[in-house]
Order: sequence, then structure tokens, then C-alpha cells
Amino acid sequence: MVFVEGSAQNPVRTSLGRPRLTIVIVNYESWSETDRLVRMLLAEPESDSGACEVVVVDNASSGSIPAGLADPRPGLRLIVRPDNGGFAAGVNAGWRSSSAGWFLILNPDVEIRPGFLSRVLGRLDALEARGPDRPGIVGFGLRNPDGTPQGSVGAFPTLARSIREQFIPRRRRKYRPAWHLRAGPVDWVTGACMLVDAALVALTGGMDEDFFLYHEEVAFCRLAGILGWRVEFDPGVEVVHRHPLQNRPISPKMRVVTRHSKLLYFRKHLPRWQFHVLAAFVSLESAVRGAWSSRLGRREEAGAWRAIAGMVGRLRRGETVRGCEVRELAGSLSGSPRLAGPHEPHPAQMPWRAGRSGGGPLGR
Repeated sequence: MVFVEGSAQNPVRTSLGRPRLTIVIVNYESWSETDRLVRMLLAEPESDSGACEVVVVDNASSGSIPAGLADPRPGLRLIVRPDNGGFAAGVNAGWRSSSAGWFLILNPDVEIRPGFLSRVLGRLDALEARGPDRPGIVGFGLRNPDGTPQGSVGAFPTLARSIREQFIPRRRRKYRPAWHLRAGPVDWVTGACMLVDAALVALTGGMDEDFFLYHEEVAFCRLAGILGWRVEFDPGVEVVHRHPLQNRPISPKMRVVTRHSKLLYFRKHLPRWQFHVLAAFVSLESAVRGAWSSRLGRREEAGAWRAIAGMVGRLRRGETVRGCEVRELAGSLSGSPRLAGPHEPHPAQMPWRAGRSGGGPLGR
């Protein structure tokens, strides 16, 4: 069933009773992958029984909605948002629509194996048996399409780490090495496959919508810890993540978004002096790399660095630069206001390819 966010309709499903688990998938111009994942989930017996439901939140995609998502059917709802507010806004819309006790966020570009929902519900039994000692957030294991482990857990950003990361390969910057991961407490887990206790959602009000994409899950995990909730990693349940951002070249537009997310995180969650040092570092980076891009005739790259420099200046002056503004700023680099969200797509779906404004919510 399709609901338009903000309408008078109440999107909470009642036909099968209260679900135990709601799977939230945020879509933007990625209908084929979203449709594929939803079909996999609805094929699981736990969807038929009403124990699990799927909520797809669309961030104002263009094009036709696949019939399999638009047609009313038990265990599935589609919420259409009027604009692309980013990953956090989409997740929050999904959370608000359900009365389930647990939420599982999945990227559209993940693949599950048969029995996945049964394994997740088994984990819920174990978590609930721990009573008040249970974690509020659990990240499950990710694998690359070739079967190798994929990074999905990170340490909270610090000034030293953030500067050091600029001098190591990008695929190793954000996440801890997969071989180093062990089950148990961690700082934060990726939003590509994240299990969240509904009680924590009610306490926090959801993810911070000032982020357009990236670092919103880091901020959410940090807030959970401040409120006394643990974050844990459980590699015993796994999905395949097909297009993580760290495995792909980053575009000039996405560079604007990622710099904003990092700076916003520092301004909101770390000492003020650390934000200002990082901002100065990014300003210097913008000047040097922007000049080099201009010299090489890379107009879009040069424009991105100019946009970043202006954004840094606003943040240093104490102005508010929300994610939606950054989306428009990045989109304007090629004259198009549309930008992929909540995740940058893989190359075949780039929203800034010539003559096209597509893209998909992929790539954590």
C-alpha cells in the first residue's frame, strides 16, 4: 500500500497485528534493487506470518513505482516522501510509521540468503533475554559479492585520525579492518545493515536530519552511548553488500556531501577547537586541490572545492548548513539540483551523468 508522507492517512499496518520487526529500506532512484530486495524479504515465512514487515521509504524518486511495490499486500508498505531529505529523514519516516519493537535498516543494494529473517528473529530472542543489559544498536556482518569480509564497524572520529586518514587509501579510512573485528561492543556500525531497539528510537527521536548522508549513523551511535545504550557487532548474521562507497571512486558532488558530514559531526559532537582545526585543514585542502583541478581543466572538481570552501566558511562563522542545502549545493555543480540519497549510487546509476538525474541509495 502506498502512503504519501504528511497526508491524513495513517500508514501503520493493522491487518496482521503488530509486527515484531520492521525492515526499513530507504530508496532513491533505485527501484530495481529495492524491488529485488523486497521480493527476497517477502519470500521469507516470517513476512507471511506477520512477525516481520517491510517499509520502503522513497525520497521523491522519479519514474514509475514497480507494480510489486505499489500493489497492496500484507507485510509491505511504501511511504512516498515529497522531497529527498536524505538518509536520516527517510529512516525516521519509516520508524514513525511502525509500532514494531525492533527496526532493521537495510540498504537496497544488499542481498539476503534464505532463512535471514529467522536468524534475525533468533537474535531478537537472545537480546530480549538479556533484559535491560541488551544493546540498543546491533550491526550485522557484511560481505563483498566475492564472499570476502567487508568493513562495517568503525571507531569514533578524532581530529588526529581524521587528518591521518587523508594519507591512506580510502578503502581503509572509515572502517576497521574486517580481520580485526570481533563480536561484542563497538563504537559504531554502518547504517547499511543496522538493528535498532524501538525504545532507543523513542528516546532519541531518531537520526539527526541535519546530515544528508554519511556520519548520521555515527552520530546516532554516539548519542546512544551517551544515553547509556551499548552498540554491538554480531557477525553471526550476514548480508552481501554489493556497492560500498569505499570500493568506488568518489565523485566531486559526493565529495561536497562527505566533507559537510564530517565537519558537521565535529561541530556537533567534538570540542570546538577540534572542529576549527579540521575546518582549517579542509580550507587548505580546498585551496590546494581546487587550484590544481583548475590548472588541469577539471571544472566540476574545481567547482566542488570552491563549494566546499564556501561551506567551511559558513560553518566556521556559526551558520547552520543543513543536509538539504548541501544536496542543492552539490547538485548545482552541473546545473541539476538532484543528488543521490541517502547513498551515492554505483557508476551505472550516477545522478550527475550527462542528461540524467538518476541514482540510487547505495554505498555505505
